[in-house]
Formats: sequence, structure tokens, C-alpha cells
Amino acid sequence: MGGQAEKEVLFMGSSDTPDFTKGFLVDDLQDGRMIQGRVGDEDVLLARHEDEFFAVGAGCTHYHGPLVEGLLIGDELRCPLHHACFSLRTGMALCGPAFDAIPRWRVERRGDRVIVHEKLPALAQYPETNTKKPPNSPSSVVIVGGGAAGLAAADMLRRKGYDRPLTIISADDAAPYDRPNVSKDYLQEPIPDEWMNLRTPSFYREQKIDVVLNSRVSTLDLRQKHVQLEDGRNVPFAALVLATGAEVIKIPIPGARESDVFYVRTWSDARAIFKRSETAKRVVVVGASFIGLEVAASLRSRGLDVHVVAPENQPFERALGAEVGGFFRALHESHGVIFHWEER
Repeated sequence: MGGQAEKEVLFMGSSDTPDFTKGFLVDDLQDGRMIQGRVGDEDVLLARHEDEFFAVGAGCTHYHGPLVEGLLIGDELRCPLHHACFSLRTGMALCGPAFDAIPRWRVERRGDRVIVHEKLPALAQYPETNTKKPPNSPSSVVIVGGGAAGLAAADMLRRKGYDRPLTIISADDAAPYDRPNVSKDYLQEPIPDEWMNLRTPSFYREQKIDVVLNSRVSTLDLRQKHVQLEDGRNVPFAALVLATGAEVIKIPIPGARESDVFYVRTWSDARAIFKRSETAKRVVVVGASFIGLEVAASLRSRGLDVHVVAPENQPFERALGAEVGGFFRALHESHGVIFHWEER
């Protein structure tokens, strides 16, 4: 879920892809291989593990990456974009960044062919309350950090049957959302909340996850087992998960008014930047990182005069080398972004 504006389908089935309802030759799909086809109007992936065949959805539930270009390891499937992992047997997302399962279809082997039939009902992702509980479960869990990692930890605890008090403490003003869109789609055009939120409000109610917003942890007391918030409140825990992510590096800019300097990390940051950019004509982006160039591209797409200032010779030069950096520089320059590099 989340980030639907960015989640445009990266592939489309065409009329020349196999129609799995008509059967597919067993010998044409070797062990450990997969092929994309269709069942009706839906794109479906047919995969083989030893002598078993599985038919599942062809798109990752994170950013709709084409799973046919991913890795098949045993009976697990990994997305090529961000390495989300799914079970071919259940369709379940086994680890982040995906949360939702991929659909499955019934498969029948008939002679020398494999035939795909109707879509199977989705399995329950969260166990019933009378499910056997994990052994030695802590009496409560507190997760410090309200990003995707914190949500993934809470989500997996509930999937594994943990049913005791579970709290997410976040310094943010919004429940876990799709942070990459802060520097991408949202700066081009504010997108609906349901496209940003990783889970709906009802999810937290149903799974009994307490999300404490606008609250920053100031102290960890590991002996007494509680965290103290900046407002003085204490939150006890039996187990603690730290998923705080990174802090924005703030730099002094002599002569600049505080109201003219914006940092990019949170959804509220993106709202503020977009509002100011509606009346701005020129923007200076400090830093030619992935996030910096995403911001530059997003604002440039709206016609703003965009300048990027960075202490390198090429973007990503230290990480990816001068050749790759030069490619990205030329790409952005072709769209009108102006770079200012450190003079050596």
C-alpha cells in the first residue's frame, strides 16, 4: 500500500503472452524458472520449483515491480526492485518492504501440460485470537520509530501471533507513510492521503497497535525498562525495538532566513516545500544525492528554476563512479537543472 502515484504498472501483459487457461507445456518451463502470462485480463506468473507449479500475481505489492525479472529461490520469489520476498505457496509477503500478499491461482497438471484455473481466496494474514501464541512472548513491546521499519516490526509481530500490548512511538505527526514519495510524487502534486499511508487507520484499531505521534524519546532506561518522552511521560516495555532511521543533517547558511530554508525528510516537510514552491521561482537544492536529485527533478517538472549545489564533480561519483554520475548529470541537465560543483 501507499505511494500509488509512483506505483504505475511497470509492465503490461500483451496478446502474445501465454494464456495459462489453455495450458502450458511442462517441458517448456525448467525447474527454478518462471514465465509471465495471463489468466483472463490479469497478468499471472507461472513458476516451477522441482515438480511443483505455482501461479501467482505478476506484480509486487510494494511498487508493482515485474516479479518475472526477480529471483526464484526454492519456493520463494524476490522482487527485482526492492527485494520484497513472497511465498509461492501462500502468496504471503515474507519480509519488507512489501506488506500485502500477492494473489494465487489454482494449478492443475494434466498430462504434458500445466493448466491454471480460478483465483484462490486470499489467506488470512493475521491469526485468530485463539491461535497458539509464540513461546516466551514478552508482556509488552515498544517500537521507537514510526517509519516503514517500525511498522514492519509491528506488522510481523501480529502476523506471528503476538497479541500483547504493542506501541509505536513516533516523532512524526502522521502514522507510518510511504516516505520515498516525500521527495518524489508529493512535490510534483500533493497526492491523496490514502496513497501515502502504508496502512489505514482501521488497521491499527483492528490489530490493537497503539501509535503515539508527535512524541520524541529522550531517555532509555534499560534497567527499569521504560522510555521517557520529551514531555516527561514514561512508557514501560518488556521488549524494545529501535527503528528510528536517520536524522536530517542541518547546516548553517549565513544570511539565510530560517523561513527560506527547508529540509526533506517528513511528510510535513513535503507539504511545507510544496506550499512555498507555489509562489517561488527559483530553488537551490544543497546536495546531489538520490534524494536531492529527486527533489530537483520533481520541482523542475513544475517549471521552477532549479540549481543543485554539491561538493563533488558528478552526482553519485563516490558510490557509482564518474561514468554513471555523468549519465545522471546529463539526464538532469537535459531537463534544465543547473549544477554548481566544487571548484578544484
